Amino acid sequence: MSDPLRSALRLRLGAQLRVARRTRGLSGKQLAERIGVSQSKVSRIESGELWPPIADITAWLDACYVDQPTRDRALALAEAIEHGVTTLRDLHRGSLEVRQLELTNLDGRATLVRHFQPLVVPGLFHTADYARACITAANLHGERDVTAAVQARVERVTRMRAPGAPTYHAVLTEAALRWRPAGDVDPRPGVWQSILDTADVDTITVQVIPTGTPMTALPTSGFTLHSFPDDDPLVIVETAAAEITFAGDTETSDFATVFDRMTAAALPPAESLTFIEQMATTAS
Repeated sequence: MSDPLRSALRLRLGAQLRVARRTRGLSGKQLAERIGVSQSKVSRIESGELWPPIADITAWLDACYVDQPTRDRALALAEAIEHGVTTLRDLHRGSLEVRQLELTNLDGRATLVRHFQPLVVPGLFHTADYARACITAANLHGERDVTAAVQARVERVTRMRAPGAPTYHAVLTEAALRWRPAGDVDPRPGVWQSILDTADVDTITVQVIPTGTPMTALPTSGFTLHSFPDDDPLVIVETAAAEITFAGDTETSDFATVFDRMTAAALPPAESLTFIEQMATTAS
């Protein structure tokens, strides 16, 4: 029986390697020729079906001329798979843009994405101004590709609203809606309107938990739960300095339970949109 965590980490590693190849402008065939493997092997690695030797990963990264932080991030994933760790803590170092592209890749493979966010508005509703504020606030290591990361996040927003996108269900707290980044211009009205604009997208559901609502689960951290048609479910938990991956029905079941409890506590979708409209009206 396969290890769900290793399978999930292979999926994430494949996404990173695919991003590296596309960023360099190489086709699968071109990369295969450069590193001396078959095109089908490249495809299977990128899809997470095949675990490549470290030497192949190193050759892949060399062929794509990735920077050192991106190399370190990919090799950290590879080592996590190699040693069979139970959790992955990936420091937020490396290309900010690659991080956004990796998430877009995961979205594209999923059938359902559930997102609980108690702190800020989820990324799938970000405007460029709000995305820049969030990415800048989280950029603890001074990475320089903020503008590219913002553009990648905006493109991810567009894809999630397009036909064929996975079903997306977001539950967020009133505190997340009210979080305001520093700066002369308040980006919140724009992001509130962005949420309201999703009302006509059949695949997107938004629910809000007003402050003071009785709850049966602790809102300790935000997380995304990806469900795939042919792979184990995957949860990504982000903290200020680390990222943790959980995979498989057993490892992710508690997150599914918390999400269900948060959904039950939240306002229904229509009432949630009315709540946001009233918030926007009061603030104007």
